Amino acid sequence: MSRRIPEKEAYWRKMVRQQRRSGTTIRQFCKDHEVSEASFFSWQREIAIRDRQAAGTNGSSSSRKKQAAPPPVNAAAFIPLRLSGASAMELIHPRGHVLRIPAGFDGDSLERVLRLLDREMDS
Repeated sequence: MSRRIPEKEAYWRKMVRQQRRSGTTIRQFCKDHEVSEASFFSWQREIAIRDRQAAGTNGSSSSRKKQAAPPPVNAAAFIPLRLSGASAMELIHPRGHVLRIPAGFDGDSLERVLRLLDREMDS
């Protein structure tokens, strides 16, 4: 059984797919396609939420069910990263939080933010 996707959502799903395939940053993609970065990030987050909700449904037609919290993230699952020459990066947390991290970020601060987000997952 397929659900009908409204035109606006279909448009943004297409844009998110195109950006991922493009190999360009979201900033450059949005500039090239004359779309708002804020709208792009908002829809990217909304699509992730909708996809998680759709995966969690069991065929019931009730609107918005309370979603079970995802399992805790295993710290061993993270891969150490070393960036060179990157201007910025984007990190999407398993709970749907999108972090835009500029070049020259403070690694200790980022680690504290990630710990807070992980703690949120445990509560």
